[in-house]
Amino acid sequence: METLISLPSCEYAIAGRPLAGERKSGDAALVLSVGHRLLVAVVDGLGHGDEAAMAAELALATLRQHADEPLTTLFKQCHERLQTTRGVAAVMAILDTLESTLVWAGVGNVEAVLVAAKPGARRAKQWLTNRGGVVGYRLPVVEARAVPILVGDLLIIATDGIDEGFVAEELQPDTPENMARSILEQHGKAADDALVLVLRWLGGTAGVVLSDPL
Repeated sequence: METLISLPSCEYAIAGRPLAGERKSGDAALVLSVGHRLLVAVVDGLGHGDEAAMAAELALATLRQHADEPLTTLFKQCHERLQTTRGVAAVMAILDTLESTLVWAGVGNVEAVLVAAKPGARRAKQWLTNRGGVVGYRLPVVEARAVPILVGDLLIIATDGIDEGFVAEELQPDTPENMARSILEQHGKAADDALVLVLRWLGGTAGVVLSDPL
């Protein structure tokens, strides 16, 4: 699945698939625009199949309910709600259209990288350093990090069903839809669910649009 979604502040696409033979994927993502904030999240339910999908779906439902809260609070809210599930690995980010900042944090094996729009930029790629743990089982102290984000920058988040080597390659500029599809096709692991989200920051005002295609 991959669909290009456009909001006033960004355009993004999500590409993913379940493990062969499974009806549902335990990997899920959302993008919610609330006021001047854009909440972006990718979650990976432990294992695969229906129980992994249930944990991922409950995490997203919790995020929708608390989308206007601080990032560290979102992790705590999900942790409390997921106590009776397998739990999830997750990366969450808040993009602020007024401050032009990206605040992000991660727990578990979900990869996130911010790619500069301008070739040769001093910090062409910035990786998020995740904390070990499981949201819903063993939540570490979550430390959110803020970095500037410029118009045209790409935020790419991938579950561990995507070979992490994709971030070492030279990413060819393209639409988020084509990039997400290409990363999934070239780096998706056959033995796991897989999902990748590619978001291009356009700046501007996020408004009050709610967008959640999954």
